[in-house]
Amino acid sequence: MTATVTGEKARIKIGGKANSVFAISDFSITFDRGTVEQELVGETGNYFLQGALTIDGSLTCCRFGASGNSDMIDSLINSSIITISGCTNSDASDKIGWYFPSCQITGYDISIGDASTITEASIDFTVLDPYHATYSDSTGWVTG
Repeated sequence: MTATVTGEKARIKIGGKANSVFAISDFSITFDRGTVEQELVGETGNYFLQGALTIDGSLTCCRFGASGNSDMIDSLINSSIITISGCTNSDASDKIGWYFPSCQITGYDISIGDASTITEASIDFTVLDPYHATYSDSTGWVTG
C-alpha cells in the first residue's frame, strides 16, 4: 500500500527539544551507501561490495530565541554531540522514524532579512557512527 505523507504530523527532536521550539520550516535526512568496485583479471565483470553508510541531514530554523539553538552552536564549535530523532507521521503505523544519539552539527548558515523577511538559519548535521544504524521493519524506525 502506498501512502502520501505531509509534514503536518511530522515530529522532530533535537537535543530533546521539540520542533515547535525551533520553528523548523524545512527538514531533510539522507541515507547513502556507495559501492566499492575492484577490477578482476580474467573475469568478465568486476567485483562489487557495499560501501560505507553515511547519514546526513539539514534543517531550517526560524526561531532564534529558543534555548535549543545554543545546543546546536555548541555542537558546531565545541564538537559536542547532540541527539536528533523524529518521524514522518506521528499518528500512523506506516511512518519512518529515526533516533540518532550521536550527531554533530557541521554547518550553521544564518540569512538575515529585513523587516518583512524572517531570519533563518540553515543547519547541517551528520551522524557520527552510522555503522551502528539498524532498521526495524516491524516499527519503521532507524536507530543508531
